[in-house]
This record gives sequence, C-alpha cells and structure tokens, in this order.
Amino acid sequence: MKKALLAAGAATLAFVSFSSAQAATFPVGSPNFTATPGPNGTFAGAFFNTGIAAGAFTDTFTFTLPSDGFGSGTVTTSANFVGSANDLDFTSVLINGVAADLTSAGGGVFESAYKNMIPIVAGQLNTITVTGFSRGNGAYGGQASFIPSAVPEPATWAMMLVGFAMLGAASRYRRRSQAVVYA
Repeated sequence: MKKALLAAGAATLAFVSFSSAQAATFPVGSPNFTATPGPNGTFAGAFFNTGIAAGAFTDTFTFTLPSDGFGSGTVTTSANFVGSANDLDFTSVLINGVAADLTSAGGGVFESAYKNMIPIVAGQLNTITVTGFSRGNGAYGGQASFIPSAVPEPATWAMMLVGFAMLGAASRYRRRSQAVVYA
C-alpha cells in the first residue's frame, strides 16, 4: 500500500512538473524583441521565442512609445508535422488585452495570429501576450508596426489657436483702417 501511494505521488508530481506553465517577459531592446524607429514617428518591431519546452507557456513583450497611435502585427508558427516536437499551438495572442484573430493552415501545422489598428497609448506600458502549448521545442516569430495618430499635440493646438487669433485681429484692423471715399 505504501509503495502504491508513493508511486501515485511520484506520477502526480511528474505530471504537474511536465504540465506547469512557463512564463517569460521580454522588454523591447532584449534579444527577443527589437524595434526600429522610422520616418514620421513610425516604428517597426520584431519579436520571437525559440526552444520553448513542452507544456503551456505565456510570453509577454512590453514596450512604451513616445506618442499615441495605432499598432498592427502578425505572429506565426510552423512545424514539420502535427504533434512533432517542434509543433506549437497558440491559445491566444493579445495586444493591450485585445484578442488577435487566430488562423490555422495545413491541418494545424501552420498557425498565425493577426490584428490591425490597435490603440497604443504614449508613455504607458503596452503589451503583446502570446500564450500556447509547446510539444517540446516550439518556436514562433512576429512583426509589429506602429504609426502615430494624426491628433495634434496640445502645443500644436495652442499655436494654431494663436495663429487664428492673429488672423482675426489682422482682418479686423484692415477693415477699420479702410476709409470709405465718395466721389
């Protein structure tokens, strides 16, 4: 009886350790998450994880940006065949809590997630969270892009209002200075 309980406890421990969730966080600038600034405040980024051990995983990529705008991106995985050691299944992909659309091709060998025009807030910690299940040596890669919104900064609004005030004052002054002459 004692041996049976010991064997059951060992089996339970092995199952729990095999199926325990893995979690990793990658800030922008880490080897797994790079971003390159472009013209007019745009950014292009690449993120990935490789060699993901068997079991459930959650990877979180974090970043902040200098201006409000919109982000878009894709994440893909591939395997040699369904169930192979390099097979990986996405459970969800979230960008700032918004779920990406998941698709599958090749009977589940290729998976992708994509989303377009997700609001990104300046100076705030933004996240891309990838969750899934790896069969032993999973990998995925993704691309992200950012474009600032067209809403002017408060200083720009102030300059524009001052400009309108000056135009109004100039046109009012011109109307007053014109004298009416009768022939």
